[in-house]
Amino acid sequence: MSADFRLLVPSTGFDMIEDMKALMKFLADPSFSETHLPAGISLDFTRIGVAGVSGGGYAARAIAIYGEPKPRAVFLMYAGGGGFLSDFWVAEKGDSFFGPYPPVPRAAVTHLLDKPTPPSSESAVLLSAEGFTDEQNRIPLLMYLWRTGEFLDYVLGEPVSAKLRALPLSERPAAVPEHLRPALLETQMDASFPPTFLVHGDADSMLPLSESQQTYQRLRELGVKAEMEIVSGGEHQLLVKGWPLEFCPGAAEAHQKGMQFLFRELGV
Repeated sequence: MSADFRLLVPSTGFDMIEDMKALMKFLADPSFSETHLPAGISLDFTRIGVAGVSGGGYAARAIAIYGEPKPRAVFLMYAGGGGFLSDFWVAEKGDSFFGPYPPVPRAAVTHLLDKPTPPSSESAVLLSAEGFTDEQNRIPLLMYLWRTGEFLDYVLGEPVSAKLRALPLSERPAAVPEHLRPALLETQMDASFPPTFLVHGDADSMLPLSESQQTYQRLRELGVKAEMEIVSGGEHQLLVKGWPLEFCPGAAEAHQKGMQFLFRELGV
């Protein structure tokens, strides 16, 4: 099952959290099996596994923290949401490239930033020899907000990045207003977080390896079962090239280890 959730701008991380809470409530309701599954088949909501890929890692982390009931296990693949206080997100980058992509001008995303935009839960990805884009230009929006260091402002719904970037990393969590911290997921993990497998490439220039490393280290500190597979030479999504799709050496094995972890935790 691939679940929809409201995408960033005009929605925020708080909206995504509410969508994930609603999803688990929907799945756990007995009427789900009665209404949406074939006769004689029912969902065991105590054995749900969740996977989050790239930007979808935020939604997967949110459901692991706030879902009721919680999923049994989580598989995070080169997933964001584990280190939004780092300079990668809050520092201004000037005309730096985002991975292989050149700087995105504001003119390319004014339709999302400067005009009333209805909430959206879908923007089809378009794949070509030039790379990835999408119907609503939301991928360029991510690149633009990364370059300006304003991405976290849109996740939390209020401008905080300018203040945070002037502080050492160790002082940033306390500087985030208390009412915004629930959407800063890296500060909300506790010992109830489900067993988790993380996979990431050590050459990822679009979502740094530190996102997964920070989550892994925190889970181990909390006593949560966690395993991590780092793929040598792996760029984002462990791809060598996007068109035609070609994964780097070790990608298939890393993904298989993650799925085997899920199966074990789910008792499959």
